[in-house]
This record gives sequence, C-alpha cells and structure tokens, in this order.
Amino acid sequence: MSLPSPEAVFRTRRRKTCERCGEQIPPGKLQTALVPDSSRVDPADFAGHGQRLVYACGDEHMAQLVEKARSDWVDEQWWFGLLCQASRSAGQASLPELARHARLSDGQLNAALQWNAAADHPLRCLPGGQSC
Repeated sequence: MSLPSPEAVFRTRRRKTCERCGEQIPPGKLQTALVPDSSRVDPADFAGHGQRLVYACGDEHMAQLVEKARSDWVDEQWWFGLLCQASRSAGQASLPELARHARLSDGQLNAALQWNAAADHPLRCLPGGQSC
C-alpha cells in the first residue's frame, strides 16, 4: 500500500459542512460570514472578539445562522468573558479593578457575575485567580 504524495495531500481540500443542515457544501456553493458570538473573547486575536466564522450551503441557511447568532447574544456572557480576559493579565487586581481594566461599569460587573453564578457550570475563580 502506497501513501499519497505530499503534493496530492496538499492540493486536497477538506470540504466544509453547512452549520445549519450538516450537509457537505458542494464546490462553488460555500458561503461564509462573521456572526456575533458573546462567548468568543480571544486573547490572541482582538479582531475576533465577539464574533465567529460560520459556513452555509446557501442564502436561506446563511440567513438562519445569522439570525440565530444575533438572537443568541447574551450581554452578560460577553461581559464575563471580558472580565476573564482582563484577569489573565492583571495580577492580583480586585474585581472592581478588573472591571475598570475591562471597561465594564459596576452594573455590568454585577450582571456578569450573576450570569456566571446562574450558569450550568459556573467558574469559582477567574483565570487570574480572583474569586467570582
């Protein structure tokens, strides 16, 4: 049994699947879009904050994915993600100091902490070690 040459493997592209129906997207039909995602806080890529790339097989499925992403946005989740990100680089800062670093108001900080406390698997500590 022989293995394919590296050149053949390099030229073979994996086909994407539609995130709405799960079907493989035929060549020439791929649609992509950046949609809002309140769970996405990327410490390495600030341009990707609050959004993610989705793939669809056509206009109708893309419209449904965009609408679902918009309706799934949760401000408190977004604020909690920003708080977690701030805690990674703020040393032993207090929660109010972290909130200021993340540019969150006192109300946003409280709402973010309440959101976490009500989550299925709440964090007990932020990534920087601060208690939630």
